[in-house]
Amino acid sequence: MRYVSPKESEKTRANNETKMIEQVQRFLEERSREALQIAKKKILKGKMESEEIKDAFRYYTKDWKDVIHPGLLSIACEAAGGDVDKSVPIQVVMLLLTAGADIHDDIIDESKTKYGKPTVLASFGKNIALLVGDAFLMKALVLLHQLENQFPTAKMNAIWTTVDSRFFELGNAEALEALWKGNMDLSVEEYWRILTMKAATFEAHARIGAIIGGGKQKIVDLLANYGRTLGILLSIREDFIDVFEPTELQNRMKNECLPLPILYAFKNPQTKKAILNYLSKKEISEKDAATIVDILFEEENVEVLRNQVKQLAEEACTNISHVPNKNLVYQMETLIRGAIEDL
Repeated sequence: MRYVSPKESEKTRANNETKMIEQVQRFLEERSREALQIAKKKILKGKMESEEIKDAFRYYTKDWKDVIHPGLLSIACEAAGGDVDKSVPIQVVMLLLTAGADIHDDIIDESKTKYGKPTVLASFGKNIALLVGDAFLMKALVLLHQLENQFPTAKMNAIWTTVDSRFFELGNAEALEALWKGNMDLSVEEYWRILTMKAATFEAHARIGAIIGGGKQKIVDLLANYGRTLGILLSIREDFIDVFEPTELQNRMKNECLPLPILYAFKNPQTKKAILNYLSKKEISEKDAATIVDILFEEENVEVLRNQVKQLAEEACTNISHVPNKNLVYQMETLIRGAIEDL
């Protein structure tokens, strides 16, 4: 038997994890494809007098590739024992709702880029972005109302209640975040609270999927909690990524809350002072961002955060092990592991 060094073993493990994550990505794309196509057609077929509005809709839908939200809804539906085909109309509604909230969030945060591409706000201005976001939200609510005859009254009421409460919770989170804009003294605990509230939309997708699937209350709550945790972990992942990006750091310094790793590092007064020397610059350079990253990953408090994240992920994987469909359990576990990969 050939000796396998620890370094080779680690490389093999990393390659296997990458393959698993790619597999789940394809799985989510399959689960989301039909709903995305329908959602694009629904939003583009409306009569629009303004050419600029038309261009803005086309711009957003061209690269509209949200597969996690509809995929999560579909997985929850099947995990609760339901027919995934019946979840497609609700996937469409939730895609539209989430897109509207996403566009409005960019306006609040004054985000000019997202995933390496200019936002609707950056490309068309605040007024057009606001109208486009409104249109997505209105279309979603109209379509949801039209679905009332397709589901039993109890299920439909539960869906409406979930949409109302969880998106209202998202709005509260955005309001709290706006209050802390540009404030260097935001506590880790308060930011965790905001992140947890912002993950309400992920919980909504998982909960609604489980409701449509006909799951008992215990399984509905279990899947909903999984969705909330996934949303938190994905937000933390984005926070870690933003630390590496000078433009994102600059925007978050002015218009949002600072990323969670930086807030953990601020628990050390000396580290806080060192990082603020770079963040307070008129323009943060690539070199500045690299230096901040070096400081962060030498800070013990950031290691505490990474351990907390790993524990949260493990708890989520343990909880979903009770789902009867073990193939879906595997997919959901891989989603969680993908969210914390390389953190």
